[in-house]
Amino acid sequence: MYKILFFLVSAAVLSSCSQKTEMPGFSIFDRSAMNEAVQVSSDALIEDVSVVRLDTSDGAPVLGMIEDVCESENAYYIISSETVYEYAKDGSFVRRIGAKGRGPGEYLNPRGIGVSGGRLYVFDYNTQNILTYGEDGSFIGSSIKSALMNSGIYITSFFFSGGDMILYASSNSPVQDMLRWDAATDGLTAVSERSREMMPEEVMMGENYIFGDRDNPFIYNNFNDTVYVLEGGRPVPAMLMRLGKYRFEYGDLTFDGLMSLSAGRLNFLWIAAAGENILIAYSVVNLGDESSAFLGLYNTRTGEYSQNVEITGIPEDFAAITPSERLFEGLQDDELLSVRPVSDTGDEYVIIKYRFK
Repeated sequence: MYKILFFLVSAAVLSSCSQKTEMPGFSIFDRSAMNEAVQVSSDALIEDVSVVRLDTSDGAPVLGMIEDVCESENAYYIISSETVYEYAKDGSFVRRIGAKGRGPGEYLNPRGIGVSGGRLYVFDYNTQNILTYGEDGSFIGSSIKSALMNSGIYITSFFFSGGDMILYASSNSPVQDMLRWDAATDGLTAVSERSREMMPEEVMMGENYIFGDRDNPFIYNNFNDTVYVLEGGRPVPAMLMRLGKYRFEYGDLTFDGLMSLSAGRLNFLWIAAAGENILIAYSVVNLGDESSAFLGLYNTRTGEYSQNVEITGIPEDFAAITPSERLFEGLQDDELLSVRPVSDTGDEYVIIKYRFK
């Protein structure tokens, strides 16, 4: 009986270990393996690069820093200089959505935008309000008096998963707060809850990164190696993106701690995915005099990862994919977008659409 029990326990342990090792994953950065950038031809990754030049005529806005971008079937929406703008697919300026202020349809600091069911949703970080507009730019309503405002969670932004709005907060916690909000019924459902409370003196270093399949994207934060997807409304582990010794330790998270770092810490700039490729732009704090900005590339089909790549062969220099130029999710799963100036003068902006293989 003892031998049988021992065998069953051993089999269960081995099975558990096997399941853990079978989860795909990779280490994002290893200084000992740091090398010159691996050159990857754009032909191997990208099917097409298209450029739309944005309107610069009288009445069109002068764009600055780009906070967020989203695409619908008929338009592009851009947050720049704390204002939401709509452009037609040919780049012509259509309208400004809402305005700065505290009145109906107004916002103070828009951080996120998304389109669902023919409506545009804008998240105002300062007021923790979600404003809803029609396709014609008309103001429909807001969450200012809803249950969302009484959730006790300070929201960072939102994303759509299968048509549902998932709101998330950021904290220095391995598991972070997420809520599912039904705008029609004003119903709130917890998706996950933070597993650690921040200390009063801590500097916020935690951030959520949402990327991949638009209907069920990957969810990741920089205090947890595990990348999740949502199944049945709950986070389920999907793969590992390991930070190892380059993760910020909790002892680092004071102002004095950050100023006196004696070892490298990894800081994400942005993460985006298209097709079977995940692009990871990051820097490593305290790497000495060496260049510390890198672009990592992971293939979800083959499991191959390179921690420092240079994508070559894109015809226009201003369309180069670099760590410093953020890419946003496009309308389709194989598309990524970028909004950026054509030159250093910043007089002319373009929308670049990369369609990946």
